Amino acid sequence: MVHTYHHPVLLQECIQWLNVQPDSVIVDATLGGGGHSEGLLTAQGLLRIIAFDADPDAVETARERLKPFGNRFTAICANFRSLATELEKLGVTSLQGLLLDLGVSSSQLDDPTKGFTYRREAPLLMKLGPSSVKSAHEVVNTMPEEELKQIFFQLGEEKNARRIARAILERRKEAPLMTTTQLADTVRKVIPERFAKKSLSRVFQAIRIYVNDELDSLKTVLRDAVTLLSPGGRLVVISYHSLEDRIVKEFFRFEAARQIENKYYPELAEPKEQRLRMLTRKPLTPSDNEIAENPRARSAKLRVAERV
Repeated sequence: MVHTYHHPVLLQECIQWLNVQPDSVIVDATLGGGGHSEGLLTAQGLLRIIAFDADPDAVETARERLKPFGNRFTAICANFRSLATELEKLGVTSLQGLLLDLGVSSSQLDDPTKGFTYRREAPLLMKLGPSSVKSAHEVVNTMPEEELKQIFFQLGEEKNARRIARAILERRKEAPLMTTTQLADTVRKVIPERFAKKSLSRVFQAIRIYVNDELDSLKTVLRDAVTLLSPGGRLVVISYHSLEDRIVKEFFRFEAARQIENKYYPELAEPKEQRLRMLTRKPLTPSDNEIAENPRARSAKLRVAERV
């Protein structure tokens, strides 16, 4: 089978800001097609990478792609929320860098069997890997209207969340929604055509985040990363929507602070350990050239922090 590899987002920026040194151990916590790992391994000939992905297909493809790098590359089929446990099994106790390229990889979006996009007909799955307990089918066919509304509003930031949730409940009275196309048609019936694409993107994003518990997993891996990074080690995170970016930004700010603020009584702020130094006050974004070559990069934001 011939695989088409999409250019990894902000690759040169990742290589630069990870500041990879010889004999470093770097974790690529979101392996995907393996593009970032390949770029890093090529840039530094003595680097070792341990990569994670919950999707067995992604891991198998990347192992084949990166076979020429031998034992410098190790791929683990696991969600990055298990990072600390999996590294302990390997006897790895400190890292010189960790990369998170959040969201869904291009190969997953393009896979018609996974159901991540409204643009392709597929079963309502949206699982990043077999460890996901729920599926999109269960979410849209069993959840009460109020819970669906909360998912769309909180995880998709969709202002028509209630209208869409109600339409789904009306549709499933006739028969269960089985495919991405059926879900998309249901949303389109209650959203004006000029707003439909954005609403569909938000609804599908919200269900995917819920199914895979992505935001709690992100909080877990950020905490573990800071504990595992050696002094001077870098944490590089690429996010694609405001919910992820807000979590990363607030986490970096908290870990970079020397005290816990008290907004009502500033003089009562409590001292705390500073564990990170923020290296990017504002997020880095792709150039116009990169966006032209890879339109999926357009919403990417890259933030970097260094272990103190």
